Amino acid sequence: MNAPPSPNPDTLYEVSEAGRQQLKGGSTTLFADALRFLVLADGKLSFGQIAKNLKDVPEAILGRIVLDLQQKGFIKPLKSAEPAESGDLGTLDFSSYVAPDPAAAREQREEDFAARIEEAQRTMALMKEQGYAVRIARQARSAAKPSSGGAYSVLVVEDEPALLANMRKFLELEGFVPRVAANGDEAAAQLRKPPLPDLILLDVLMSGPSGFDILQRLRGHPALKQIPVIMVTAMSAREDVMRALAADANGYITKPFKQDVLMKSIKAVLGMV
Repeated sequence: MNAPPSPNPDTLYEVSEAGRQQLKGGSTTLFADALRFLVLADGKLSFGQIAKNLKDVPEAILGRIVLDLQQKGFIKPLKSAEPAESGDLGTLDFSSYVAPDPAAAREQREEDFAARIEEAQRTMALMKEQGYAVRIARQARSAAKPSSGGAYSVLVVEDEPALLANMRKFLELEGFVPRVAANGDEAAAQLRKPPLPDLILLDVLMSGPSGFDILQRLRGHPALKQIPVIMVTAMSAREDVMRALAADANGYITKPFKQDVLMKSIKAVLGMV
């Protein structure tokens, strides 16, 4: 079967309401690369520009991702303005046509590209200021079996004592076995104690290694790489979400969050729904 044609590099895509639900609904069956495209598809960046941000994804695969997202109604292309057609040929005059200066045309394209990048950067800055509410949880294909044979164990890595205590109590009330750590060293100590947790809720900004660093080390360790990880953090810029998804996080929840959102995400990642 022939591969579908790659999208036009100049096509702009925006996320539909259905697509936004994939980012904010607390559960999704989309793979990480598809979610990364959704995060970037803001109607300002073209396919070519998004592809440069996702340079680790082969263009043929990215083209199939875009086609799939469009067929599912999660994204939609934005049509650029087209010149009006006229059936009147009475004023047609080839002799007066002057070809544009190639250097000037190239300069104009570069100026247009720079303007779009600047607008995207302004949007990014506004998102940093206002916060980017994300509740991504990749739905497990099947229910995971608790490693202990009893209740699911959840390791919470969070350096804010009050929030850590609240999350621990909440998990206990929901029937989970919570294990807690305030930084990377404490998390490593918890992981050395058998059995391994069934899920890790991981903050980003902590003393010592960041949550992103811990996630990368987990994914590179043969005994730990299969443990699902949900990032729970106040870092709400799109590049933060992209970084987590690129490192194969199973979910991303921005603070502050509601307890029902956290529970829905946990159940989705563990395949309990």
